[in-house]
Amino acid sequence: MLSLKKIRFLLFVALLAGASAAGADGGGAPGKEDLAGACVAVLRARPDDAAAREGLRRLFTEDYPARLPADAPAYLPVPHVECRDAVAAGMPAQRAFYTTGLAFPDAGHRRDPARKATFTRVLHAYAQNREGGEWRLAFRALYNHNDAGAEALAPVAARALLRVRAAHRALVGETGPALSRPADLWICADGDGGAEQSGANLYLLGTARPREPLELLRQIAHEFGHLALPALGPLQAPEKWGNGFLGEVLYLRRLARAPAAPDSPVPPEALAAYVRHEVEPLARAFAAAGSGAFAGQEEGAGGLRLLLGMVLYLEDTKGADAVAQLIRSVRGSTLRDWIEAARLLPGE
Repeated sequence: MLSLKKIRFLLFVALLAGASAAGADGGGAPGKEDLAGACVAVLRARPDDAAAREGLRRLFTEDYPARLPADAPAYLPVPHVECRDAVAAGMPAQRAFYTTGLAFPDAGHRRDPARKATFTRVLHAYAQNREGGEWRLAFRALYNHNDAGAEALAPVAARALLRVRAAHRALVGETGPALSRPADLWICADGDGGAEQSGANLYLLGTARPREPLELLRQIAHEFGHLALPALGPLQAPEKWGNGFLGEVLYLRRLARAPAAPDSPVPPEALAAYVRHEVEPLARAFAAAGSGAFAGQEEGAGGLRLLLGMVLYLEDTKGADAVAQLIRSVRGSTLRDWIEAARLLPGE
């Protein structure tokens, strides 16, 4: 617990010197996370404290704090939308919020690393993985406010990405780099309405292209699969790496089986129909064909479809924990590596 003397010192630094990105334990100026904690601690006791409110306001410029106290949303100086995704029975819901007010990217996010396009606005999304825990910056959604359709697409994409993140968390838990560091979603004017992934960067292409909410959710599930799931490939078709397709089937199936999120733009019946027609047949096909059908298809679209069916069938017969074990235990990336990892699971 910070002492009143420490809190006053941190607020003094925030108001007179400005918040630094450096951590307080490094001998320099207090970092934004320390300052946010100090401001919230004051506001918790004195909600009308003008100095604390001004100190907190100054922290939400360009490079936002990476962590916030559990009760920070009650005092946030920026407009935001809170949301909740209960995806797995017996697992606490993912609580999250994303900012909606006018915000400008920090110096490192004014151009994307691949396309070098210009970005003038940003939404920040925070997630709380356990009830009463701190909030962590989960991702940024960046766009150019002059691009047709970008301003309307950004908050819808942010909400979809939070839902997919919740599905991934329900599947494999809170470990792994995909949940431990912020990702960046770059919403680009150019492109044909598709999506891409490169490292910790996700891309939505063609802001003016119309996207149905379900298609946007599918695209984000696909690209988050590339980001967060183990490599699957290389393949000759339909694309070099198949973990995007694995993300699609696992995340969308899980979301379809979860209670409907009242603020989701995707109608529950549309998501259920998609999973029924596009996902469940994969599990049935593998159940009918078995592992022997992989022979000669280890690098093609047919082999990928069997592999997706194998993972879905594993979930049907052994439960979600078996899928999580498979994802954690697979060591190679080829279809044969995935098949072998599934064979070595306990009880197989």
